[in-house]
Amino acid sequence: MASLFSKLFKRAPTLPDKWKMMPIKDTPLLSIDLELTGLDTTIAKITSIGWVNGTHQSIDLGSAFYTVVRASGDLQQSPVIHGLTARDLLKGEHVKTVIDQLQAFANSHVWVLHNASLDMQVLDRVAKSLGLPETQITTIDTMLLELYFLNKTQDMVKQGAVTLEQCRQRYGFPVAPNHNALDDAVATLSLAFAQWYKFDKQTSAPLSDLAHTKAIKVYTIGDA
Repeated sequence: MASLFSKLFKRAPTLPDKWKMMPIKDTPLLSIDLELTGLDTTIAKITSIGWVNGTHQSIDLGSAFYTVVRASGDLQQSPVIHGLTARDLLKGEHVKTVIDQLQAFANSHVWVLHNASLDMQVLDRVAKSLGLPETQITTIDTMLLELYFLNKTQDMVKQGAVTLEQCRQRYGFPVAPNHNALDDAVATLSLAFAQWYKFDKQTSAPLSDLAHTKAIKVYTIGDA
């Protein structure tokens, strides 16, 4: 199993120097979400993608991006869950075009995701299939950060306790639309800002101070 995992997915061991001492509040962020046809990362197709930039506890809605991604074949429950029909997906952007746009943020931003490993494994597989060059991406996972907080106060974390919706409810956020990639990206970034304020009310701590929470990881996608 470990051997199969390492072939599908690589993780760089350390936080890049450029991010280590940067204060959390000054870190340029890209919150991203993928909508997928399923949870099996070896076959899941990307049906839509959304992202938005943010920094200094503020979301730049002018940077918001959303597109449907071209897909065909077995869509599993995607039309029911995400509301995207086969006809919608046939008119979508080619996945290479979208990933090329996304990779432009690889070195300039830290990516924020809820359950980062799911989306990053799919991105890695797709990037490899397209023969795209190897790219390292630093991520912060709001799901793992919330799990860190819960483990400090609870002996056992209940199943379903760290969904995006459940996490946001703990911070008093109103119910947000879900199963739309851009809506989820915005919701994830607002959650991240609330979590960081809980972690450090001045948000002046360096990004490396989050390392012990296991929420920061560096992933490698694409071919070497």
